[in-house]
Amino acid sequence: MTQIMSNNKQGLNFEVISAKISDDDEKKYVIYTLQIRFIAGVDDANPSIIQRRYTHFLDLYNGLKKEHPNLMTNISFPNKALFGNFDNDLITTRSTEFESLMKYIGSESQLKNSNSLRNFLQDIELKVAMELLQAKDYPLAYPLLENILKLLNKVYTDRSPAVIVGLVRLLACAIAIPGMPDALKWADLAIHRFEGISDSDLLELYVPLLQTCIKLWRTNGRSTESMEQSILNFQKQGVKIEGVSLLQSVQNVEEKILKSP
Repeated sequence: MTQIMSNNKQGLNFEVISAKISDDDEKKYVIYTLQIRFIAGVDDANPSIIQRRYTHFLDLYNGLKKEHPNLMTNISFPNKALFGNFDNDLITTRSTEFESLMKYIGSESQLKNSNSLRNFLQDIELKVAMELLQAKDYPLAYPLLENILKLLNKVYTDRSPAVIVGLVRLLACAIAIPGMPDALKWADLAIHRFEGISDSDLLELYVPLLQTCIKLWRTNGRSTESMEQSILNFQKQGVKIEGVSLLQSVQNVEEKILKSP
C-alpha cells in the first residue's frame, strides 16, 4: 500500500491518504482513499473517507471540463498507462496529481458547487443506499445516508440544495426504522435548516417535511400547532397539499434541482 502525506490547511481539505491494488482476481485496479476534512481552528476529528478509482477521477475531470471549461483550461490529468499500472512510483505520482486536482476544485467555488463534484462525492454510495431503500432495508441504508450527509456538510453550506436533500432523505430513512432515536434529531435539524430558504424547488420539500414532523411530534408528545398553522397558510396561498411520501418528495426534488445540466 502506498501512503500519501500532506500538510493540513484551514478550510476544506482533500487528501489522498493511501492507494492500494484491489483484491479482485478477475480485474485488478488501484483504489485511492480520499479523506475530506473541514478544518476551522482545530483539526476535523471526524473526517469523511471515500474510495475511488482512476476512472472516477477521470469522469470528474471530464465533467468539470464540460461544465466549466474556462476554469479547467490549464488543468491536466494523468494519461492512462498501457503498462505498469500497478507500479508503485506511478501510483504515488497519480495519488499526488489526484490530490492536487481535488485541492484545486475545492479552491474554486464554481467547481466546488458543480454537479460533477457532487456526483463524484456521493453517487457510488448513494446508488447502494437507494437500492436498499427500494428494498425497504432501512437499517442498512441509514449509515450510508448518514455518512453521505456528513461528507456533503463538509463541502457545502448548511442550506445548500445538496445538503438539504441529503438531510431530508436521511430523515425519511430514520423515520422508517421503528424506535430510531435519531429521527427527532434529524427532524429538528431539517426544520431549522428550512428557516430562511427561498429556493422554490427546495420549498417543495417543506410541506411533506411538515406533515412528517407533525406525525413524529404527536408520537413524542410535542405540540404541532405551529406546523399545522403553517400548512393551513400554504393551503390558503393555493399550495397543493398532496399525500406524497417524504422519500418520494426527495426524489422528485433531486431530479429537478440536482440532476439538471
